[in-house]
Amino acid sequence: MFEFWFDPKTTRSRRIFILIITAIVAYALYRMKPLSPDAILMFLGTGVIFLICRYCKINFAAHKPTGLLYRLFTWIPIALLLALIFMKAQQELLMQGVQGICFMALAAFILSPIAKLGNKNTQTAK
Repeated sequence: MFEFWFDPKTTRSRRIFILIITAIVAYALYRMKPLSPDAILMFLGTGVIFLICRYCKINFAAHKPTGLLYRLFTWIPIALLLALIFMKAQQELLMQGVQGICFMALAAFILSPIAKLGNKNTQTAK
């Protein structure tokens, strides 16, 4: 879903630009029609689950990219995101769905450098 963020060819300035634009969109939509705090936390949790599934996909299922485990790690965050959108955004599906996706993206973007730092430490230790 957010593979462009993890692509080593993507420059740091482009990542910062995307992060800022995502934060602005999330803030603007929150000002127009705020999501409830529990919905925001669920979307942030979905971003964390996306990072966990991506890590598992890379480290445990990369040897067989057409296998069931690889596909499962791909579809878990997508299914969870769609379930949250349809569960929490009943009145204004588009606005609250986009706002939720923005919060999920922010969680994935902000917490992904922590995962990258962990990978650098394990690579240098070997």
